[in-house]
Amino acid sequence: MDRIKNPFTPGAGYLPPELAGRNQVIDDGNVVAMRTKLQRAERGLMLIGQRGVGKTVLLKYLSERARENGIIPVVAEIRNDKSDLEELVLKLKEALYILDFKCKMKACIQEAFSVLGNFVKKFSLNIGDVGVSIEPHRGFGESGNLELDLSQVLLSSARAAKASSTAIGLYIDELQNLNEDAMRGIVVALHRSAQELLPLYLIGSGLPTIRTLIGKSKTYAERMFVYEMIGALDEDASWAAIVKPFEDNGVSVEDAAFTEIFKASAGYPFFLQECGYQVWQHAEHSPILANDVVSILPQVIENLDRSFFEVRFDRVSAVEKKFLMAMADGEPEKPQAIVDVANRMGRSANSLSMMRRSLIKKGMIYSPSLGMVAYTVPMFGAYMRRISESAATASS
Repeated sequence: MDRIKNPFTPGAGYLPPELAGRNQVIDDGNVVAMRTKLQRAERGLMLIGQRGVGKTVLLKYLSERARENGIIPVVAEIRNDKSDLEELVLKLKEALYILDFKCKMKACIQEAFSVLGNFVKKFSLNIGDVGVSIEPHRGFGESGNLELDLSQVLLSSARAAKASSTAIGLYIDELQNLNEDAMRGIVVALHRSAQELLPLYLIGSGLPTIRTLIGKSKTYAERMFVYEMIGALDEDASWAAIVKPFEDNGVSVEDAAFTEIFKASAGYPFFLQECGYQVWQHAEHSPILANDVVSILPQVIENLDRSFFEVRFDRVSAVEKKFLMAMADGEPEKPQAIVDVANRMGRSANSLSMMRRSLIKKGMIYSPSLGMVAYTVPMFGAYMRRISESAATASS
């Protein structure tokens, strides 16, 4: 088969050839966007789940659908430093430039630019010149209180969008990393927008700890969003994700071959794409047989270890690696009690609190509930066991 024409796309946030099993989520996201554009108050949407399940792909797909429907999407990724706020505000500035061409009520767009200019100056953000020569809108966006000022920037932008008969959609990836004050500012703006029927909404994605961040921001915040758990695909959706791209390119796949791919990937989208990619690159004929898949699985696992698991494992210290190894000795694909992890390490749960916080900050684990921990990456426990077995073999 022609390796150049390989349809599969393993990678971070790459759109797969077949976006299978997500129709309901896509429909929900479109409803949020279009109802908001019509100035109907609508709850936002949170796409939550482990890494490698396709949250970023869905977020980008929904933002493009919104753009096609005349909405202005503000797409940003949060990386847990000052540049995150700069990226978000820069994208807001770009949205205001688009509105400047559409807005019939120039006073609204001028106010929005003015408040944004105040905000950029007050927080010393490196996003370049706001670019519109207007008088500052005194008292707005310049208090130095991030929650208050960011909410004013967003509200003034939403008013400009309303005057232009469109909407602004915030599409924020890795939302769990967002500064708490910034989260409060966004929540306040969304709450006010819903009350005033202003066209502003948020669709976010990230780890399940988003719930905690939002819940801490305001007492009413959790009720403002619908939370969609994005996980592994079922067998039917996995079939569509794998077999259909093969068939669309003139290659058939035997049922037994698909079964081997589904078993190896557990239905996780990133792993499905890696399996599909490697099978295409190495298979020499159609149909694809079970033996073709089985023979290439070691290469699939090696690629996943090197490009997906290892790059994360290398970020942590030696003692943190012991913590992650201890998690693998339990039921690694399920949340487990920190007390049980501590017992396996021969330590007390309290002594692991700083290590737990560090691993959460590094994005290696998350806390699905009080006293519990889980890997952020599916099938990470199997990777831990492969490392342990390899080390044991090397030392024997």
